[in-house]
Amino acid sequence: MLSFLWKVFYVLFMLLCMVALCIHYIIRWFIPYKVGRRLIYHWVRFWGRVTVLSTGSRVEVSGLEHVPAERNLCLVGNHQSLFDIPTLLGWAGIPAGFIAKQELRKIPILSQWMQQLPCVFINRKNAREAMKSFQESAAVMKAGNPIVLFPEGTRAKSDTMGAFKPGSLKLPQMAGAIILPFAIKGTWQVHEIDGKFHSAKIKLCFMPPIYPEDDIYKDKDALIQKLHSDIESKLALL
Repeated sequence: MLSFLWKVFYVLFMLLCMVALCIHYIIRWFIPYKVGRRLIYHWVRFWGRVTVLSTGSRVEVSGLEHVPAERNLCLVGNHQSLFDIPTLLGWAGIPAGFIAKQELRKIPILSQWMQQLPCVFINRKNAREAMKSFQESAAVMKAGNPIVLFPEGTRAKSDTMGAFKPGSLKLPQMAGAIILPFAIKGTWQVHEIDGKFHSAKIKLCFMPPIYPEDDIYKDKDALIQKLHSDIESKLALL
């Protein structure tokens, strides 16, 4: 019953988001670009927080002091659940986009907001198109818009991390972006347990960034091993 009521609430909430999107499309012609970007960030942060908190869940964030001031930035972390994204948007403190599967482009309202972040849609079944999406994502980061990357490539649906895909860190290296590792825990308990919605205690922790001038940044094998090991160790402590 509670899951049904949450779905009803969320449909109404997304209708509100549609109205907000229409308002944004109108006022963006009359305000400076930077002001428009701040408005997008505040709207998306509001969406993320309402999406998570409306399930009765709580979020504990740590390590925000590690978030660099620079915005040529790639956030790299584990992937537990669909609720990772609203958690990051609601509590990371920065307006970050995502690399999203192309099927999400078909979802009304959500896809339009994703394009505003901006997010980049990827066709994983076509290597050539996927590479174009990576190049587009690199350009997005170079323009000062952080991107979130999940190197596992799919949701773990548990606290156990999967292996990072070979070549998954090619994106931040293409952009010369600062890598900001994070560990997220508890999101899978919101919905992935049985398909119903539950309250959960979610923890999000940011770790010290890795800069392009660091020696390990240039060694792709050592870099991917370090990130997986550091994130997995932090996850065990949360």
